[in-house]
Amino acid sequence: MITQAQIDLAKTLWEQARTMAAQSHDAWQLVIRSQSVYCDSLRAMGLPVTAVTQQFENLMNLHSTQYKAALEHLDNMADTYQQMLAKYKSGG
Repeated sequence: MITQAQIDLAKTLWEQARTMAAQSHDAWQLVIRSQSVYCDSLRAMGLPVTAVTQQFENLMNLHSTQYKAALEHLDNMADTYQQMLAKYKSGG
């Protein structure tokens, strides 16, 4: 039997997952917006253009992976919450 406390916990976990996905998206946006500053900084340290490009691509890939993982976690938490809520409403 699903209790109200379990529903509340599932909802809280879903809300936290939603916040995490939004923060991950914001971090990725920040990387994109700061591309020229980031690349100029690496160039000023003496890195060749190819190395700068590779470093930025690595950073973009990292944030892309993190964002995709956050979205997948959000989907999982949403599914769990919906399933638990449906069981709760049906008395199970």
